Amino acid sequence: MAPRPTDRVLDDLVNNRGRGAPLRKKLAATPDRNWLLALVLHSCAKSAEGAQLTDLEQAIVSAFRKNGVTDEQIRQHGGADQRMPRQLRDELFPKRFAQLDVKQSYSLRDLAKDAPAIVQSVLSMPTVTQLDVPAIHAGTASLSDFPLPSRALLREHATAMTVAVDPEAAVPRTAAPPEARISIKATSFRCIDRQTDSIFDPSNEPYWIFGSLGSGVTVTTRSQIFGDVDGGETRNFTSTDGCVWGQNCAAQPLPDTEIGSLVSLWEHDEGNAEDIRKGVAAAFAAAAGVLAASGVAAWIGAVTAGVGAVVVWLLGFLDDDHIADQTFVFNRAVVAKQLPNVGSSFNVTRRFTDGDGDYELTLRVARAT
Repeated sequence: MAPRPTDRVLDDLVNNRGRGAPLRKKLAATPDRNWLLALVLHSCAKSAEGAQLTDLEQAIVSAFRKNGVTDEQIRQHGGADQRMPRQLRDELFPKRFAQLDVKQSYSLRDLAKDAPAIVQSVLSMPTVTQLDVPAIHAGTASLSDFPLPSRALLREHATAMTVAVDPEAAVPRTAAPPEARISIKATSFRCIDRQTDSIFDPSNEPYWIFGSLGSGVTVTTRSQIFGDVDGGETRNFTSTDGCVWGQNCAAQPLPDTEIGSLVSLWEHDEGNAEDIRKGVAAAFAAAAGVLAASGVAAWIGAVTAGVGAVVVWLLGFLDDDHIADQTFVFNRAVVAKQLPNVGSSFNVTRRFTDGDGDYELTLRVARAT
């Protein structure tokens, strides 16, 4: 299925109609995480104009090209950026990035200067939960002290983030060693309420895309398309489906740096699910390039959240519907303390909803060796 014309998508966005209406709603609800999207579109616009690119702009464009995004697609996204009205730019992007145009340059030095403000604004979003992991492990706080976003917030924003990071120095000797092999995969999901906007095909066919980034390594996988899912149903992932960390769901050591994972839920309509996965992979590759080039690894959460916005935009040009996504930021120390023994595991359950489709996903984190 060919992507929809960018002129039509942009027109729908500007006029808040058709498929452009939910796309605009989701992007406008989370402008702080859209900083990376603004940089991607800015870089595409400059590339399309044949303008000289900075180190950062070139890194973004190169990452997309290496992951199957054609020069024509780059040109189309760049054209959409240039045609976007100022009012819409101000609505979708943080002020610093809404003002970018092809006559301006944005480099890695600029990004390093802006990084602290980006991190602060992203982590201050109402759907972000930051766990005080050391306090929880010390017994001075409990998980109930850090409530997850309410259903109302999830319906409004269609995205959430959980940050659980603990200093490596705090890992006790009884925790899993650095070489322990860990797998993170989806095991099941429950459809709380199916989507109701599919006019021509009343059945729901959801699928999930999982992307992770850590130590410059990116892993992007797509689940099967689950056919004819109705409200109240629970579906299970196979042993090789739903991989979050570990290609083909094979357990492997976690990197020492922070890890960012993005889980996004889609409703299959007339689009190509594999094209969707490739789009997510391209967005993660661009993010990995930004991290590697900037050397600011500690802000991986803001970058992974930024990938979520890029994905929502890029795949708004295809014919499948984004329902919601969740970002997880963690490090090896957190997982190691929860998995002291070979064969141990724990589950993480999160809700995905945009006010129409409503699903609950269960992830299992397990230690193999």
